[in-house]
Amino acid sequence: MSNQDIFLMANNALAEGNYDEFITYCTDDVKWENVGKSTFNGKVELLRYISSAYEGITFTTENSVKENDIIIELGQLVIENNGKPIKSHYCDVWKFKQGWISEVRSFVI
Repeated sequence: MSNQDIFLMANNALAEGNYDEFITYCTDDVKWENVGKSTFNGKVELLRYISSAYEGITFTTENSVKENDIIIELGQLVIENNGKPIKSHYCDVWKFKQGWISEVRSFVI
């Protein structure tokens, strides 16, 4: 299975709220960095974060670029805040190690 295949399946799991499935695509020592905000290390910490932070978020991948063990994803996200949608743009840099997601660096504007 290619990194692109894993990226697509993992992203789909996130979009559908299947966080336990998403985490199965990650290394045990996965690192997720929300640039300028917070960093989560390891599957347990990351699962706790995405299980709470991703509720009420809808994201749409607009484009992705693959180069070796890195995939760069560009997209839009919508967060519901008191019934009002707040739109943002994001760029996520996904790093893979031996067929597993080892790091995600997320920039949200």
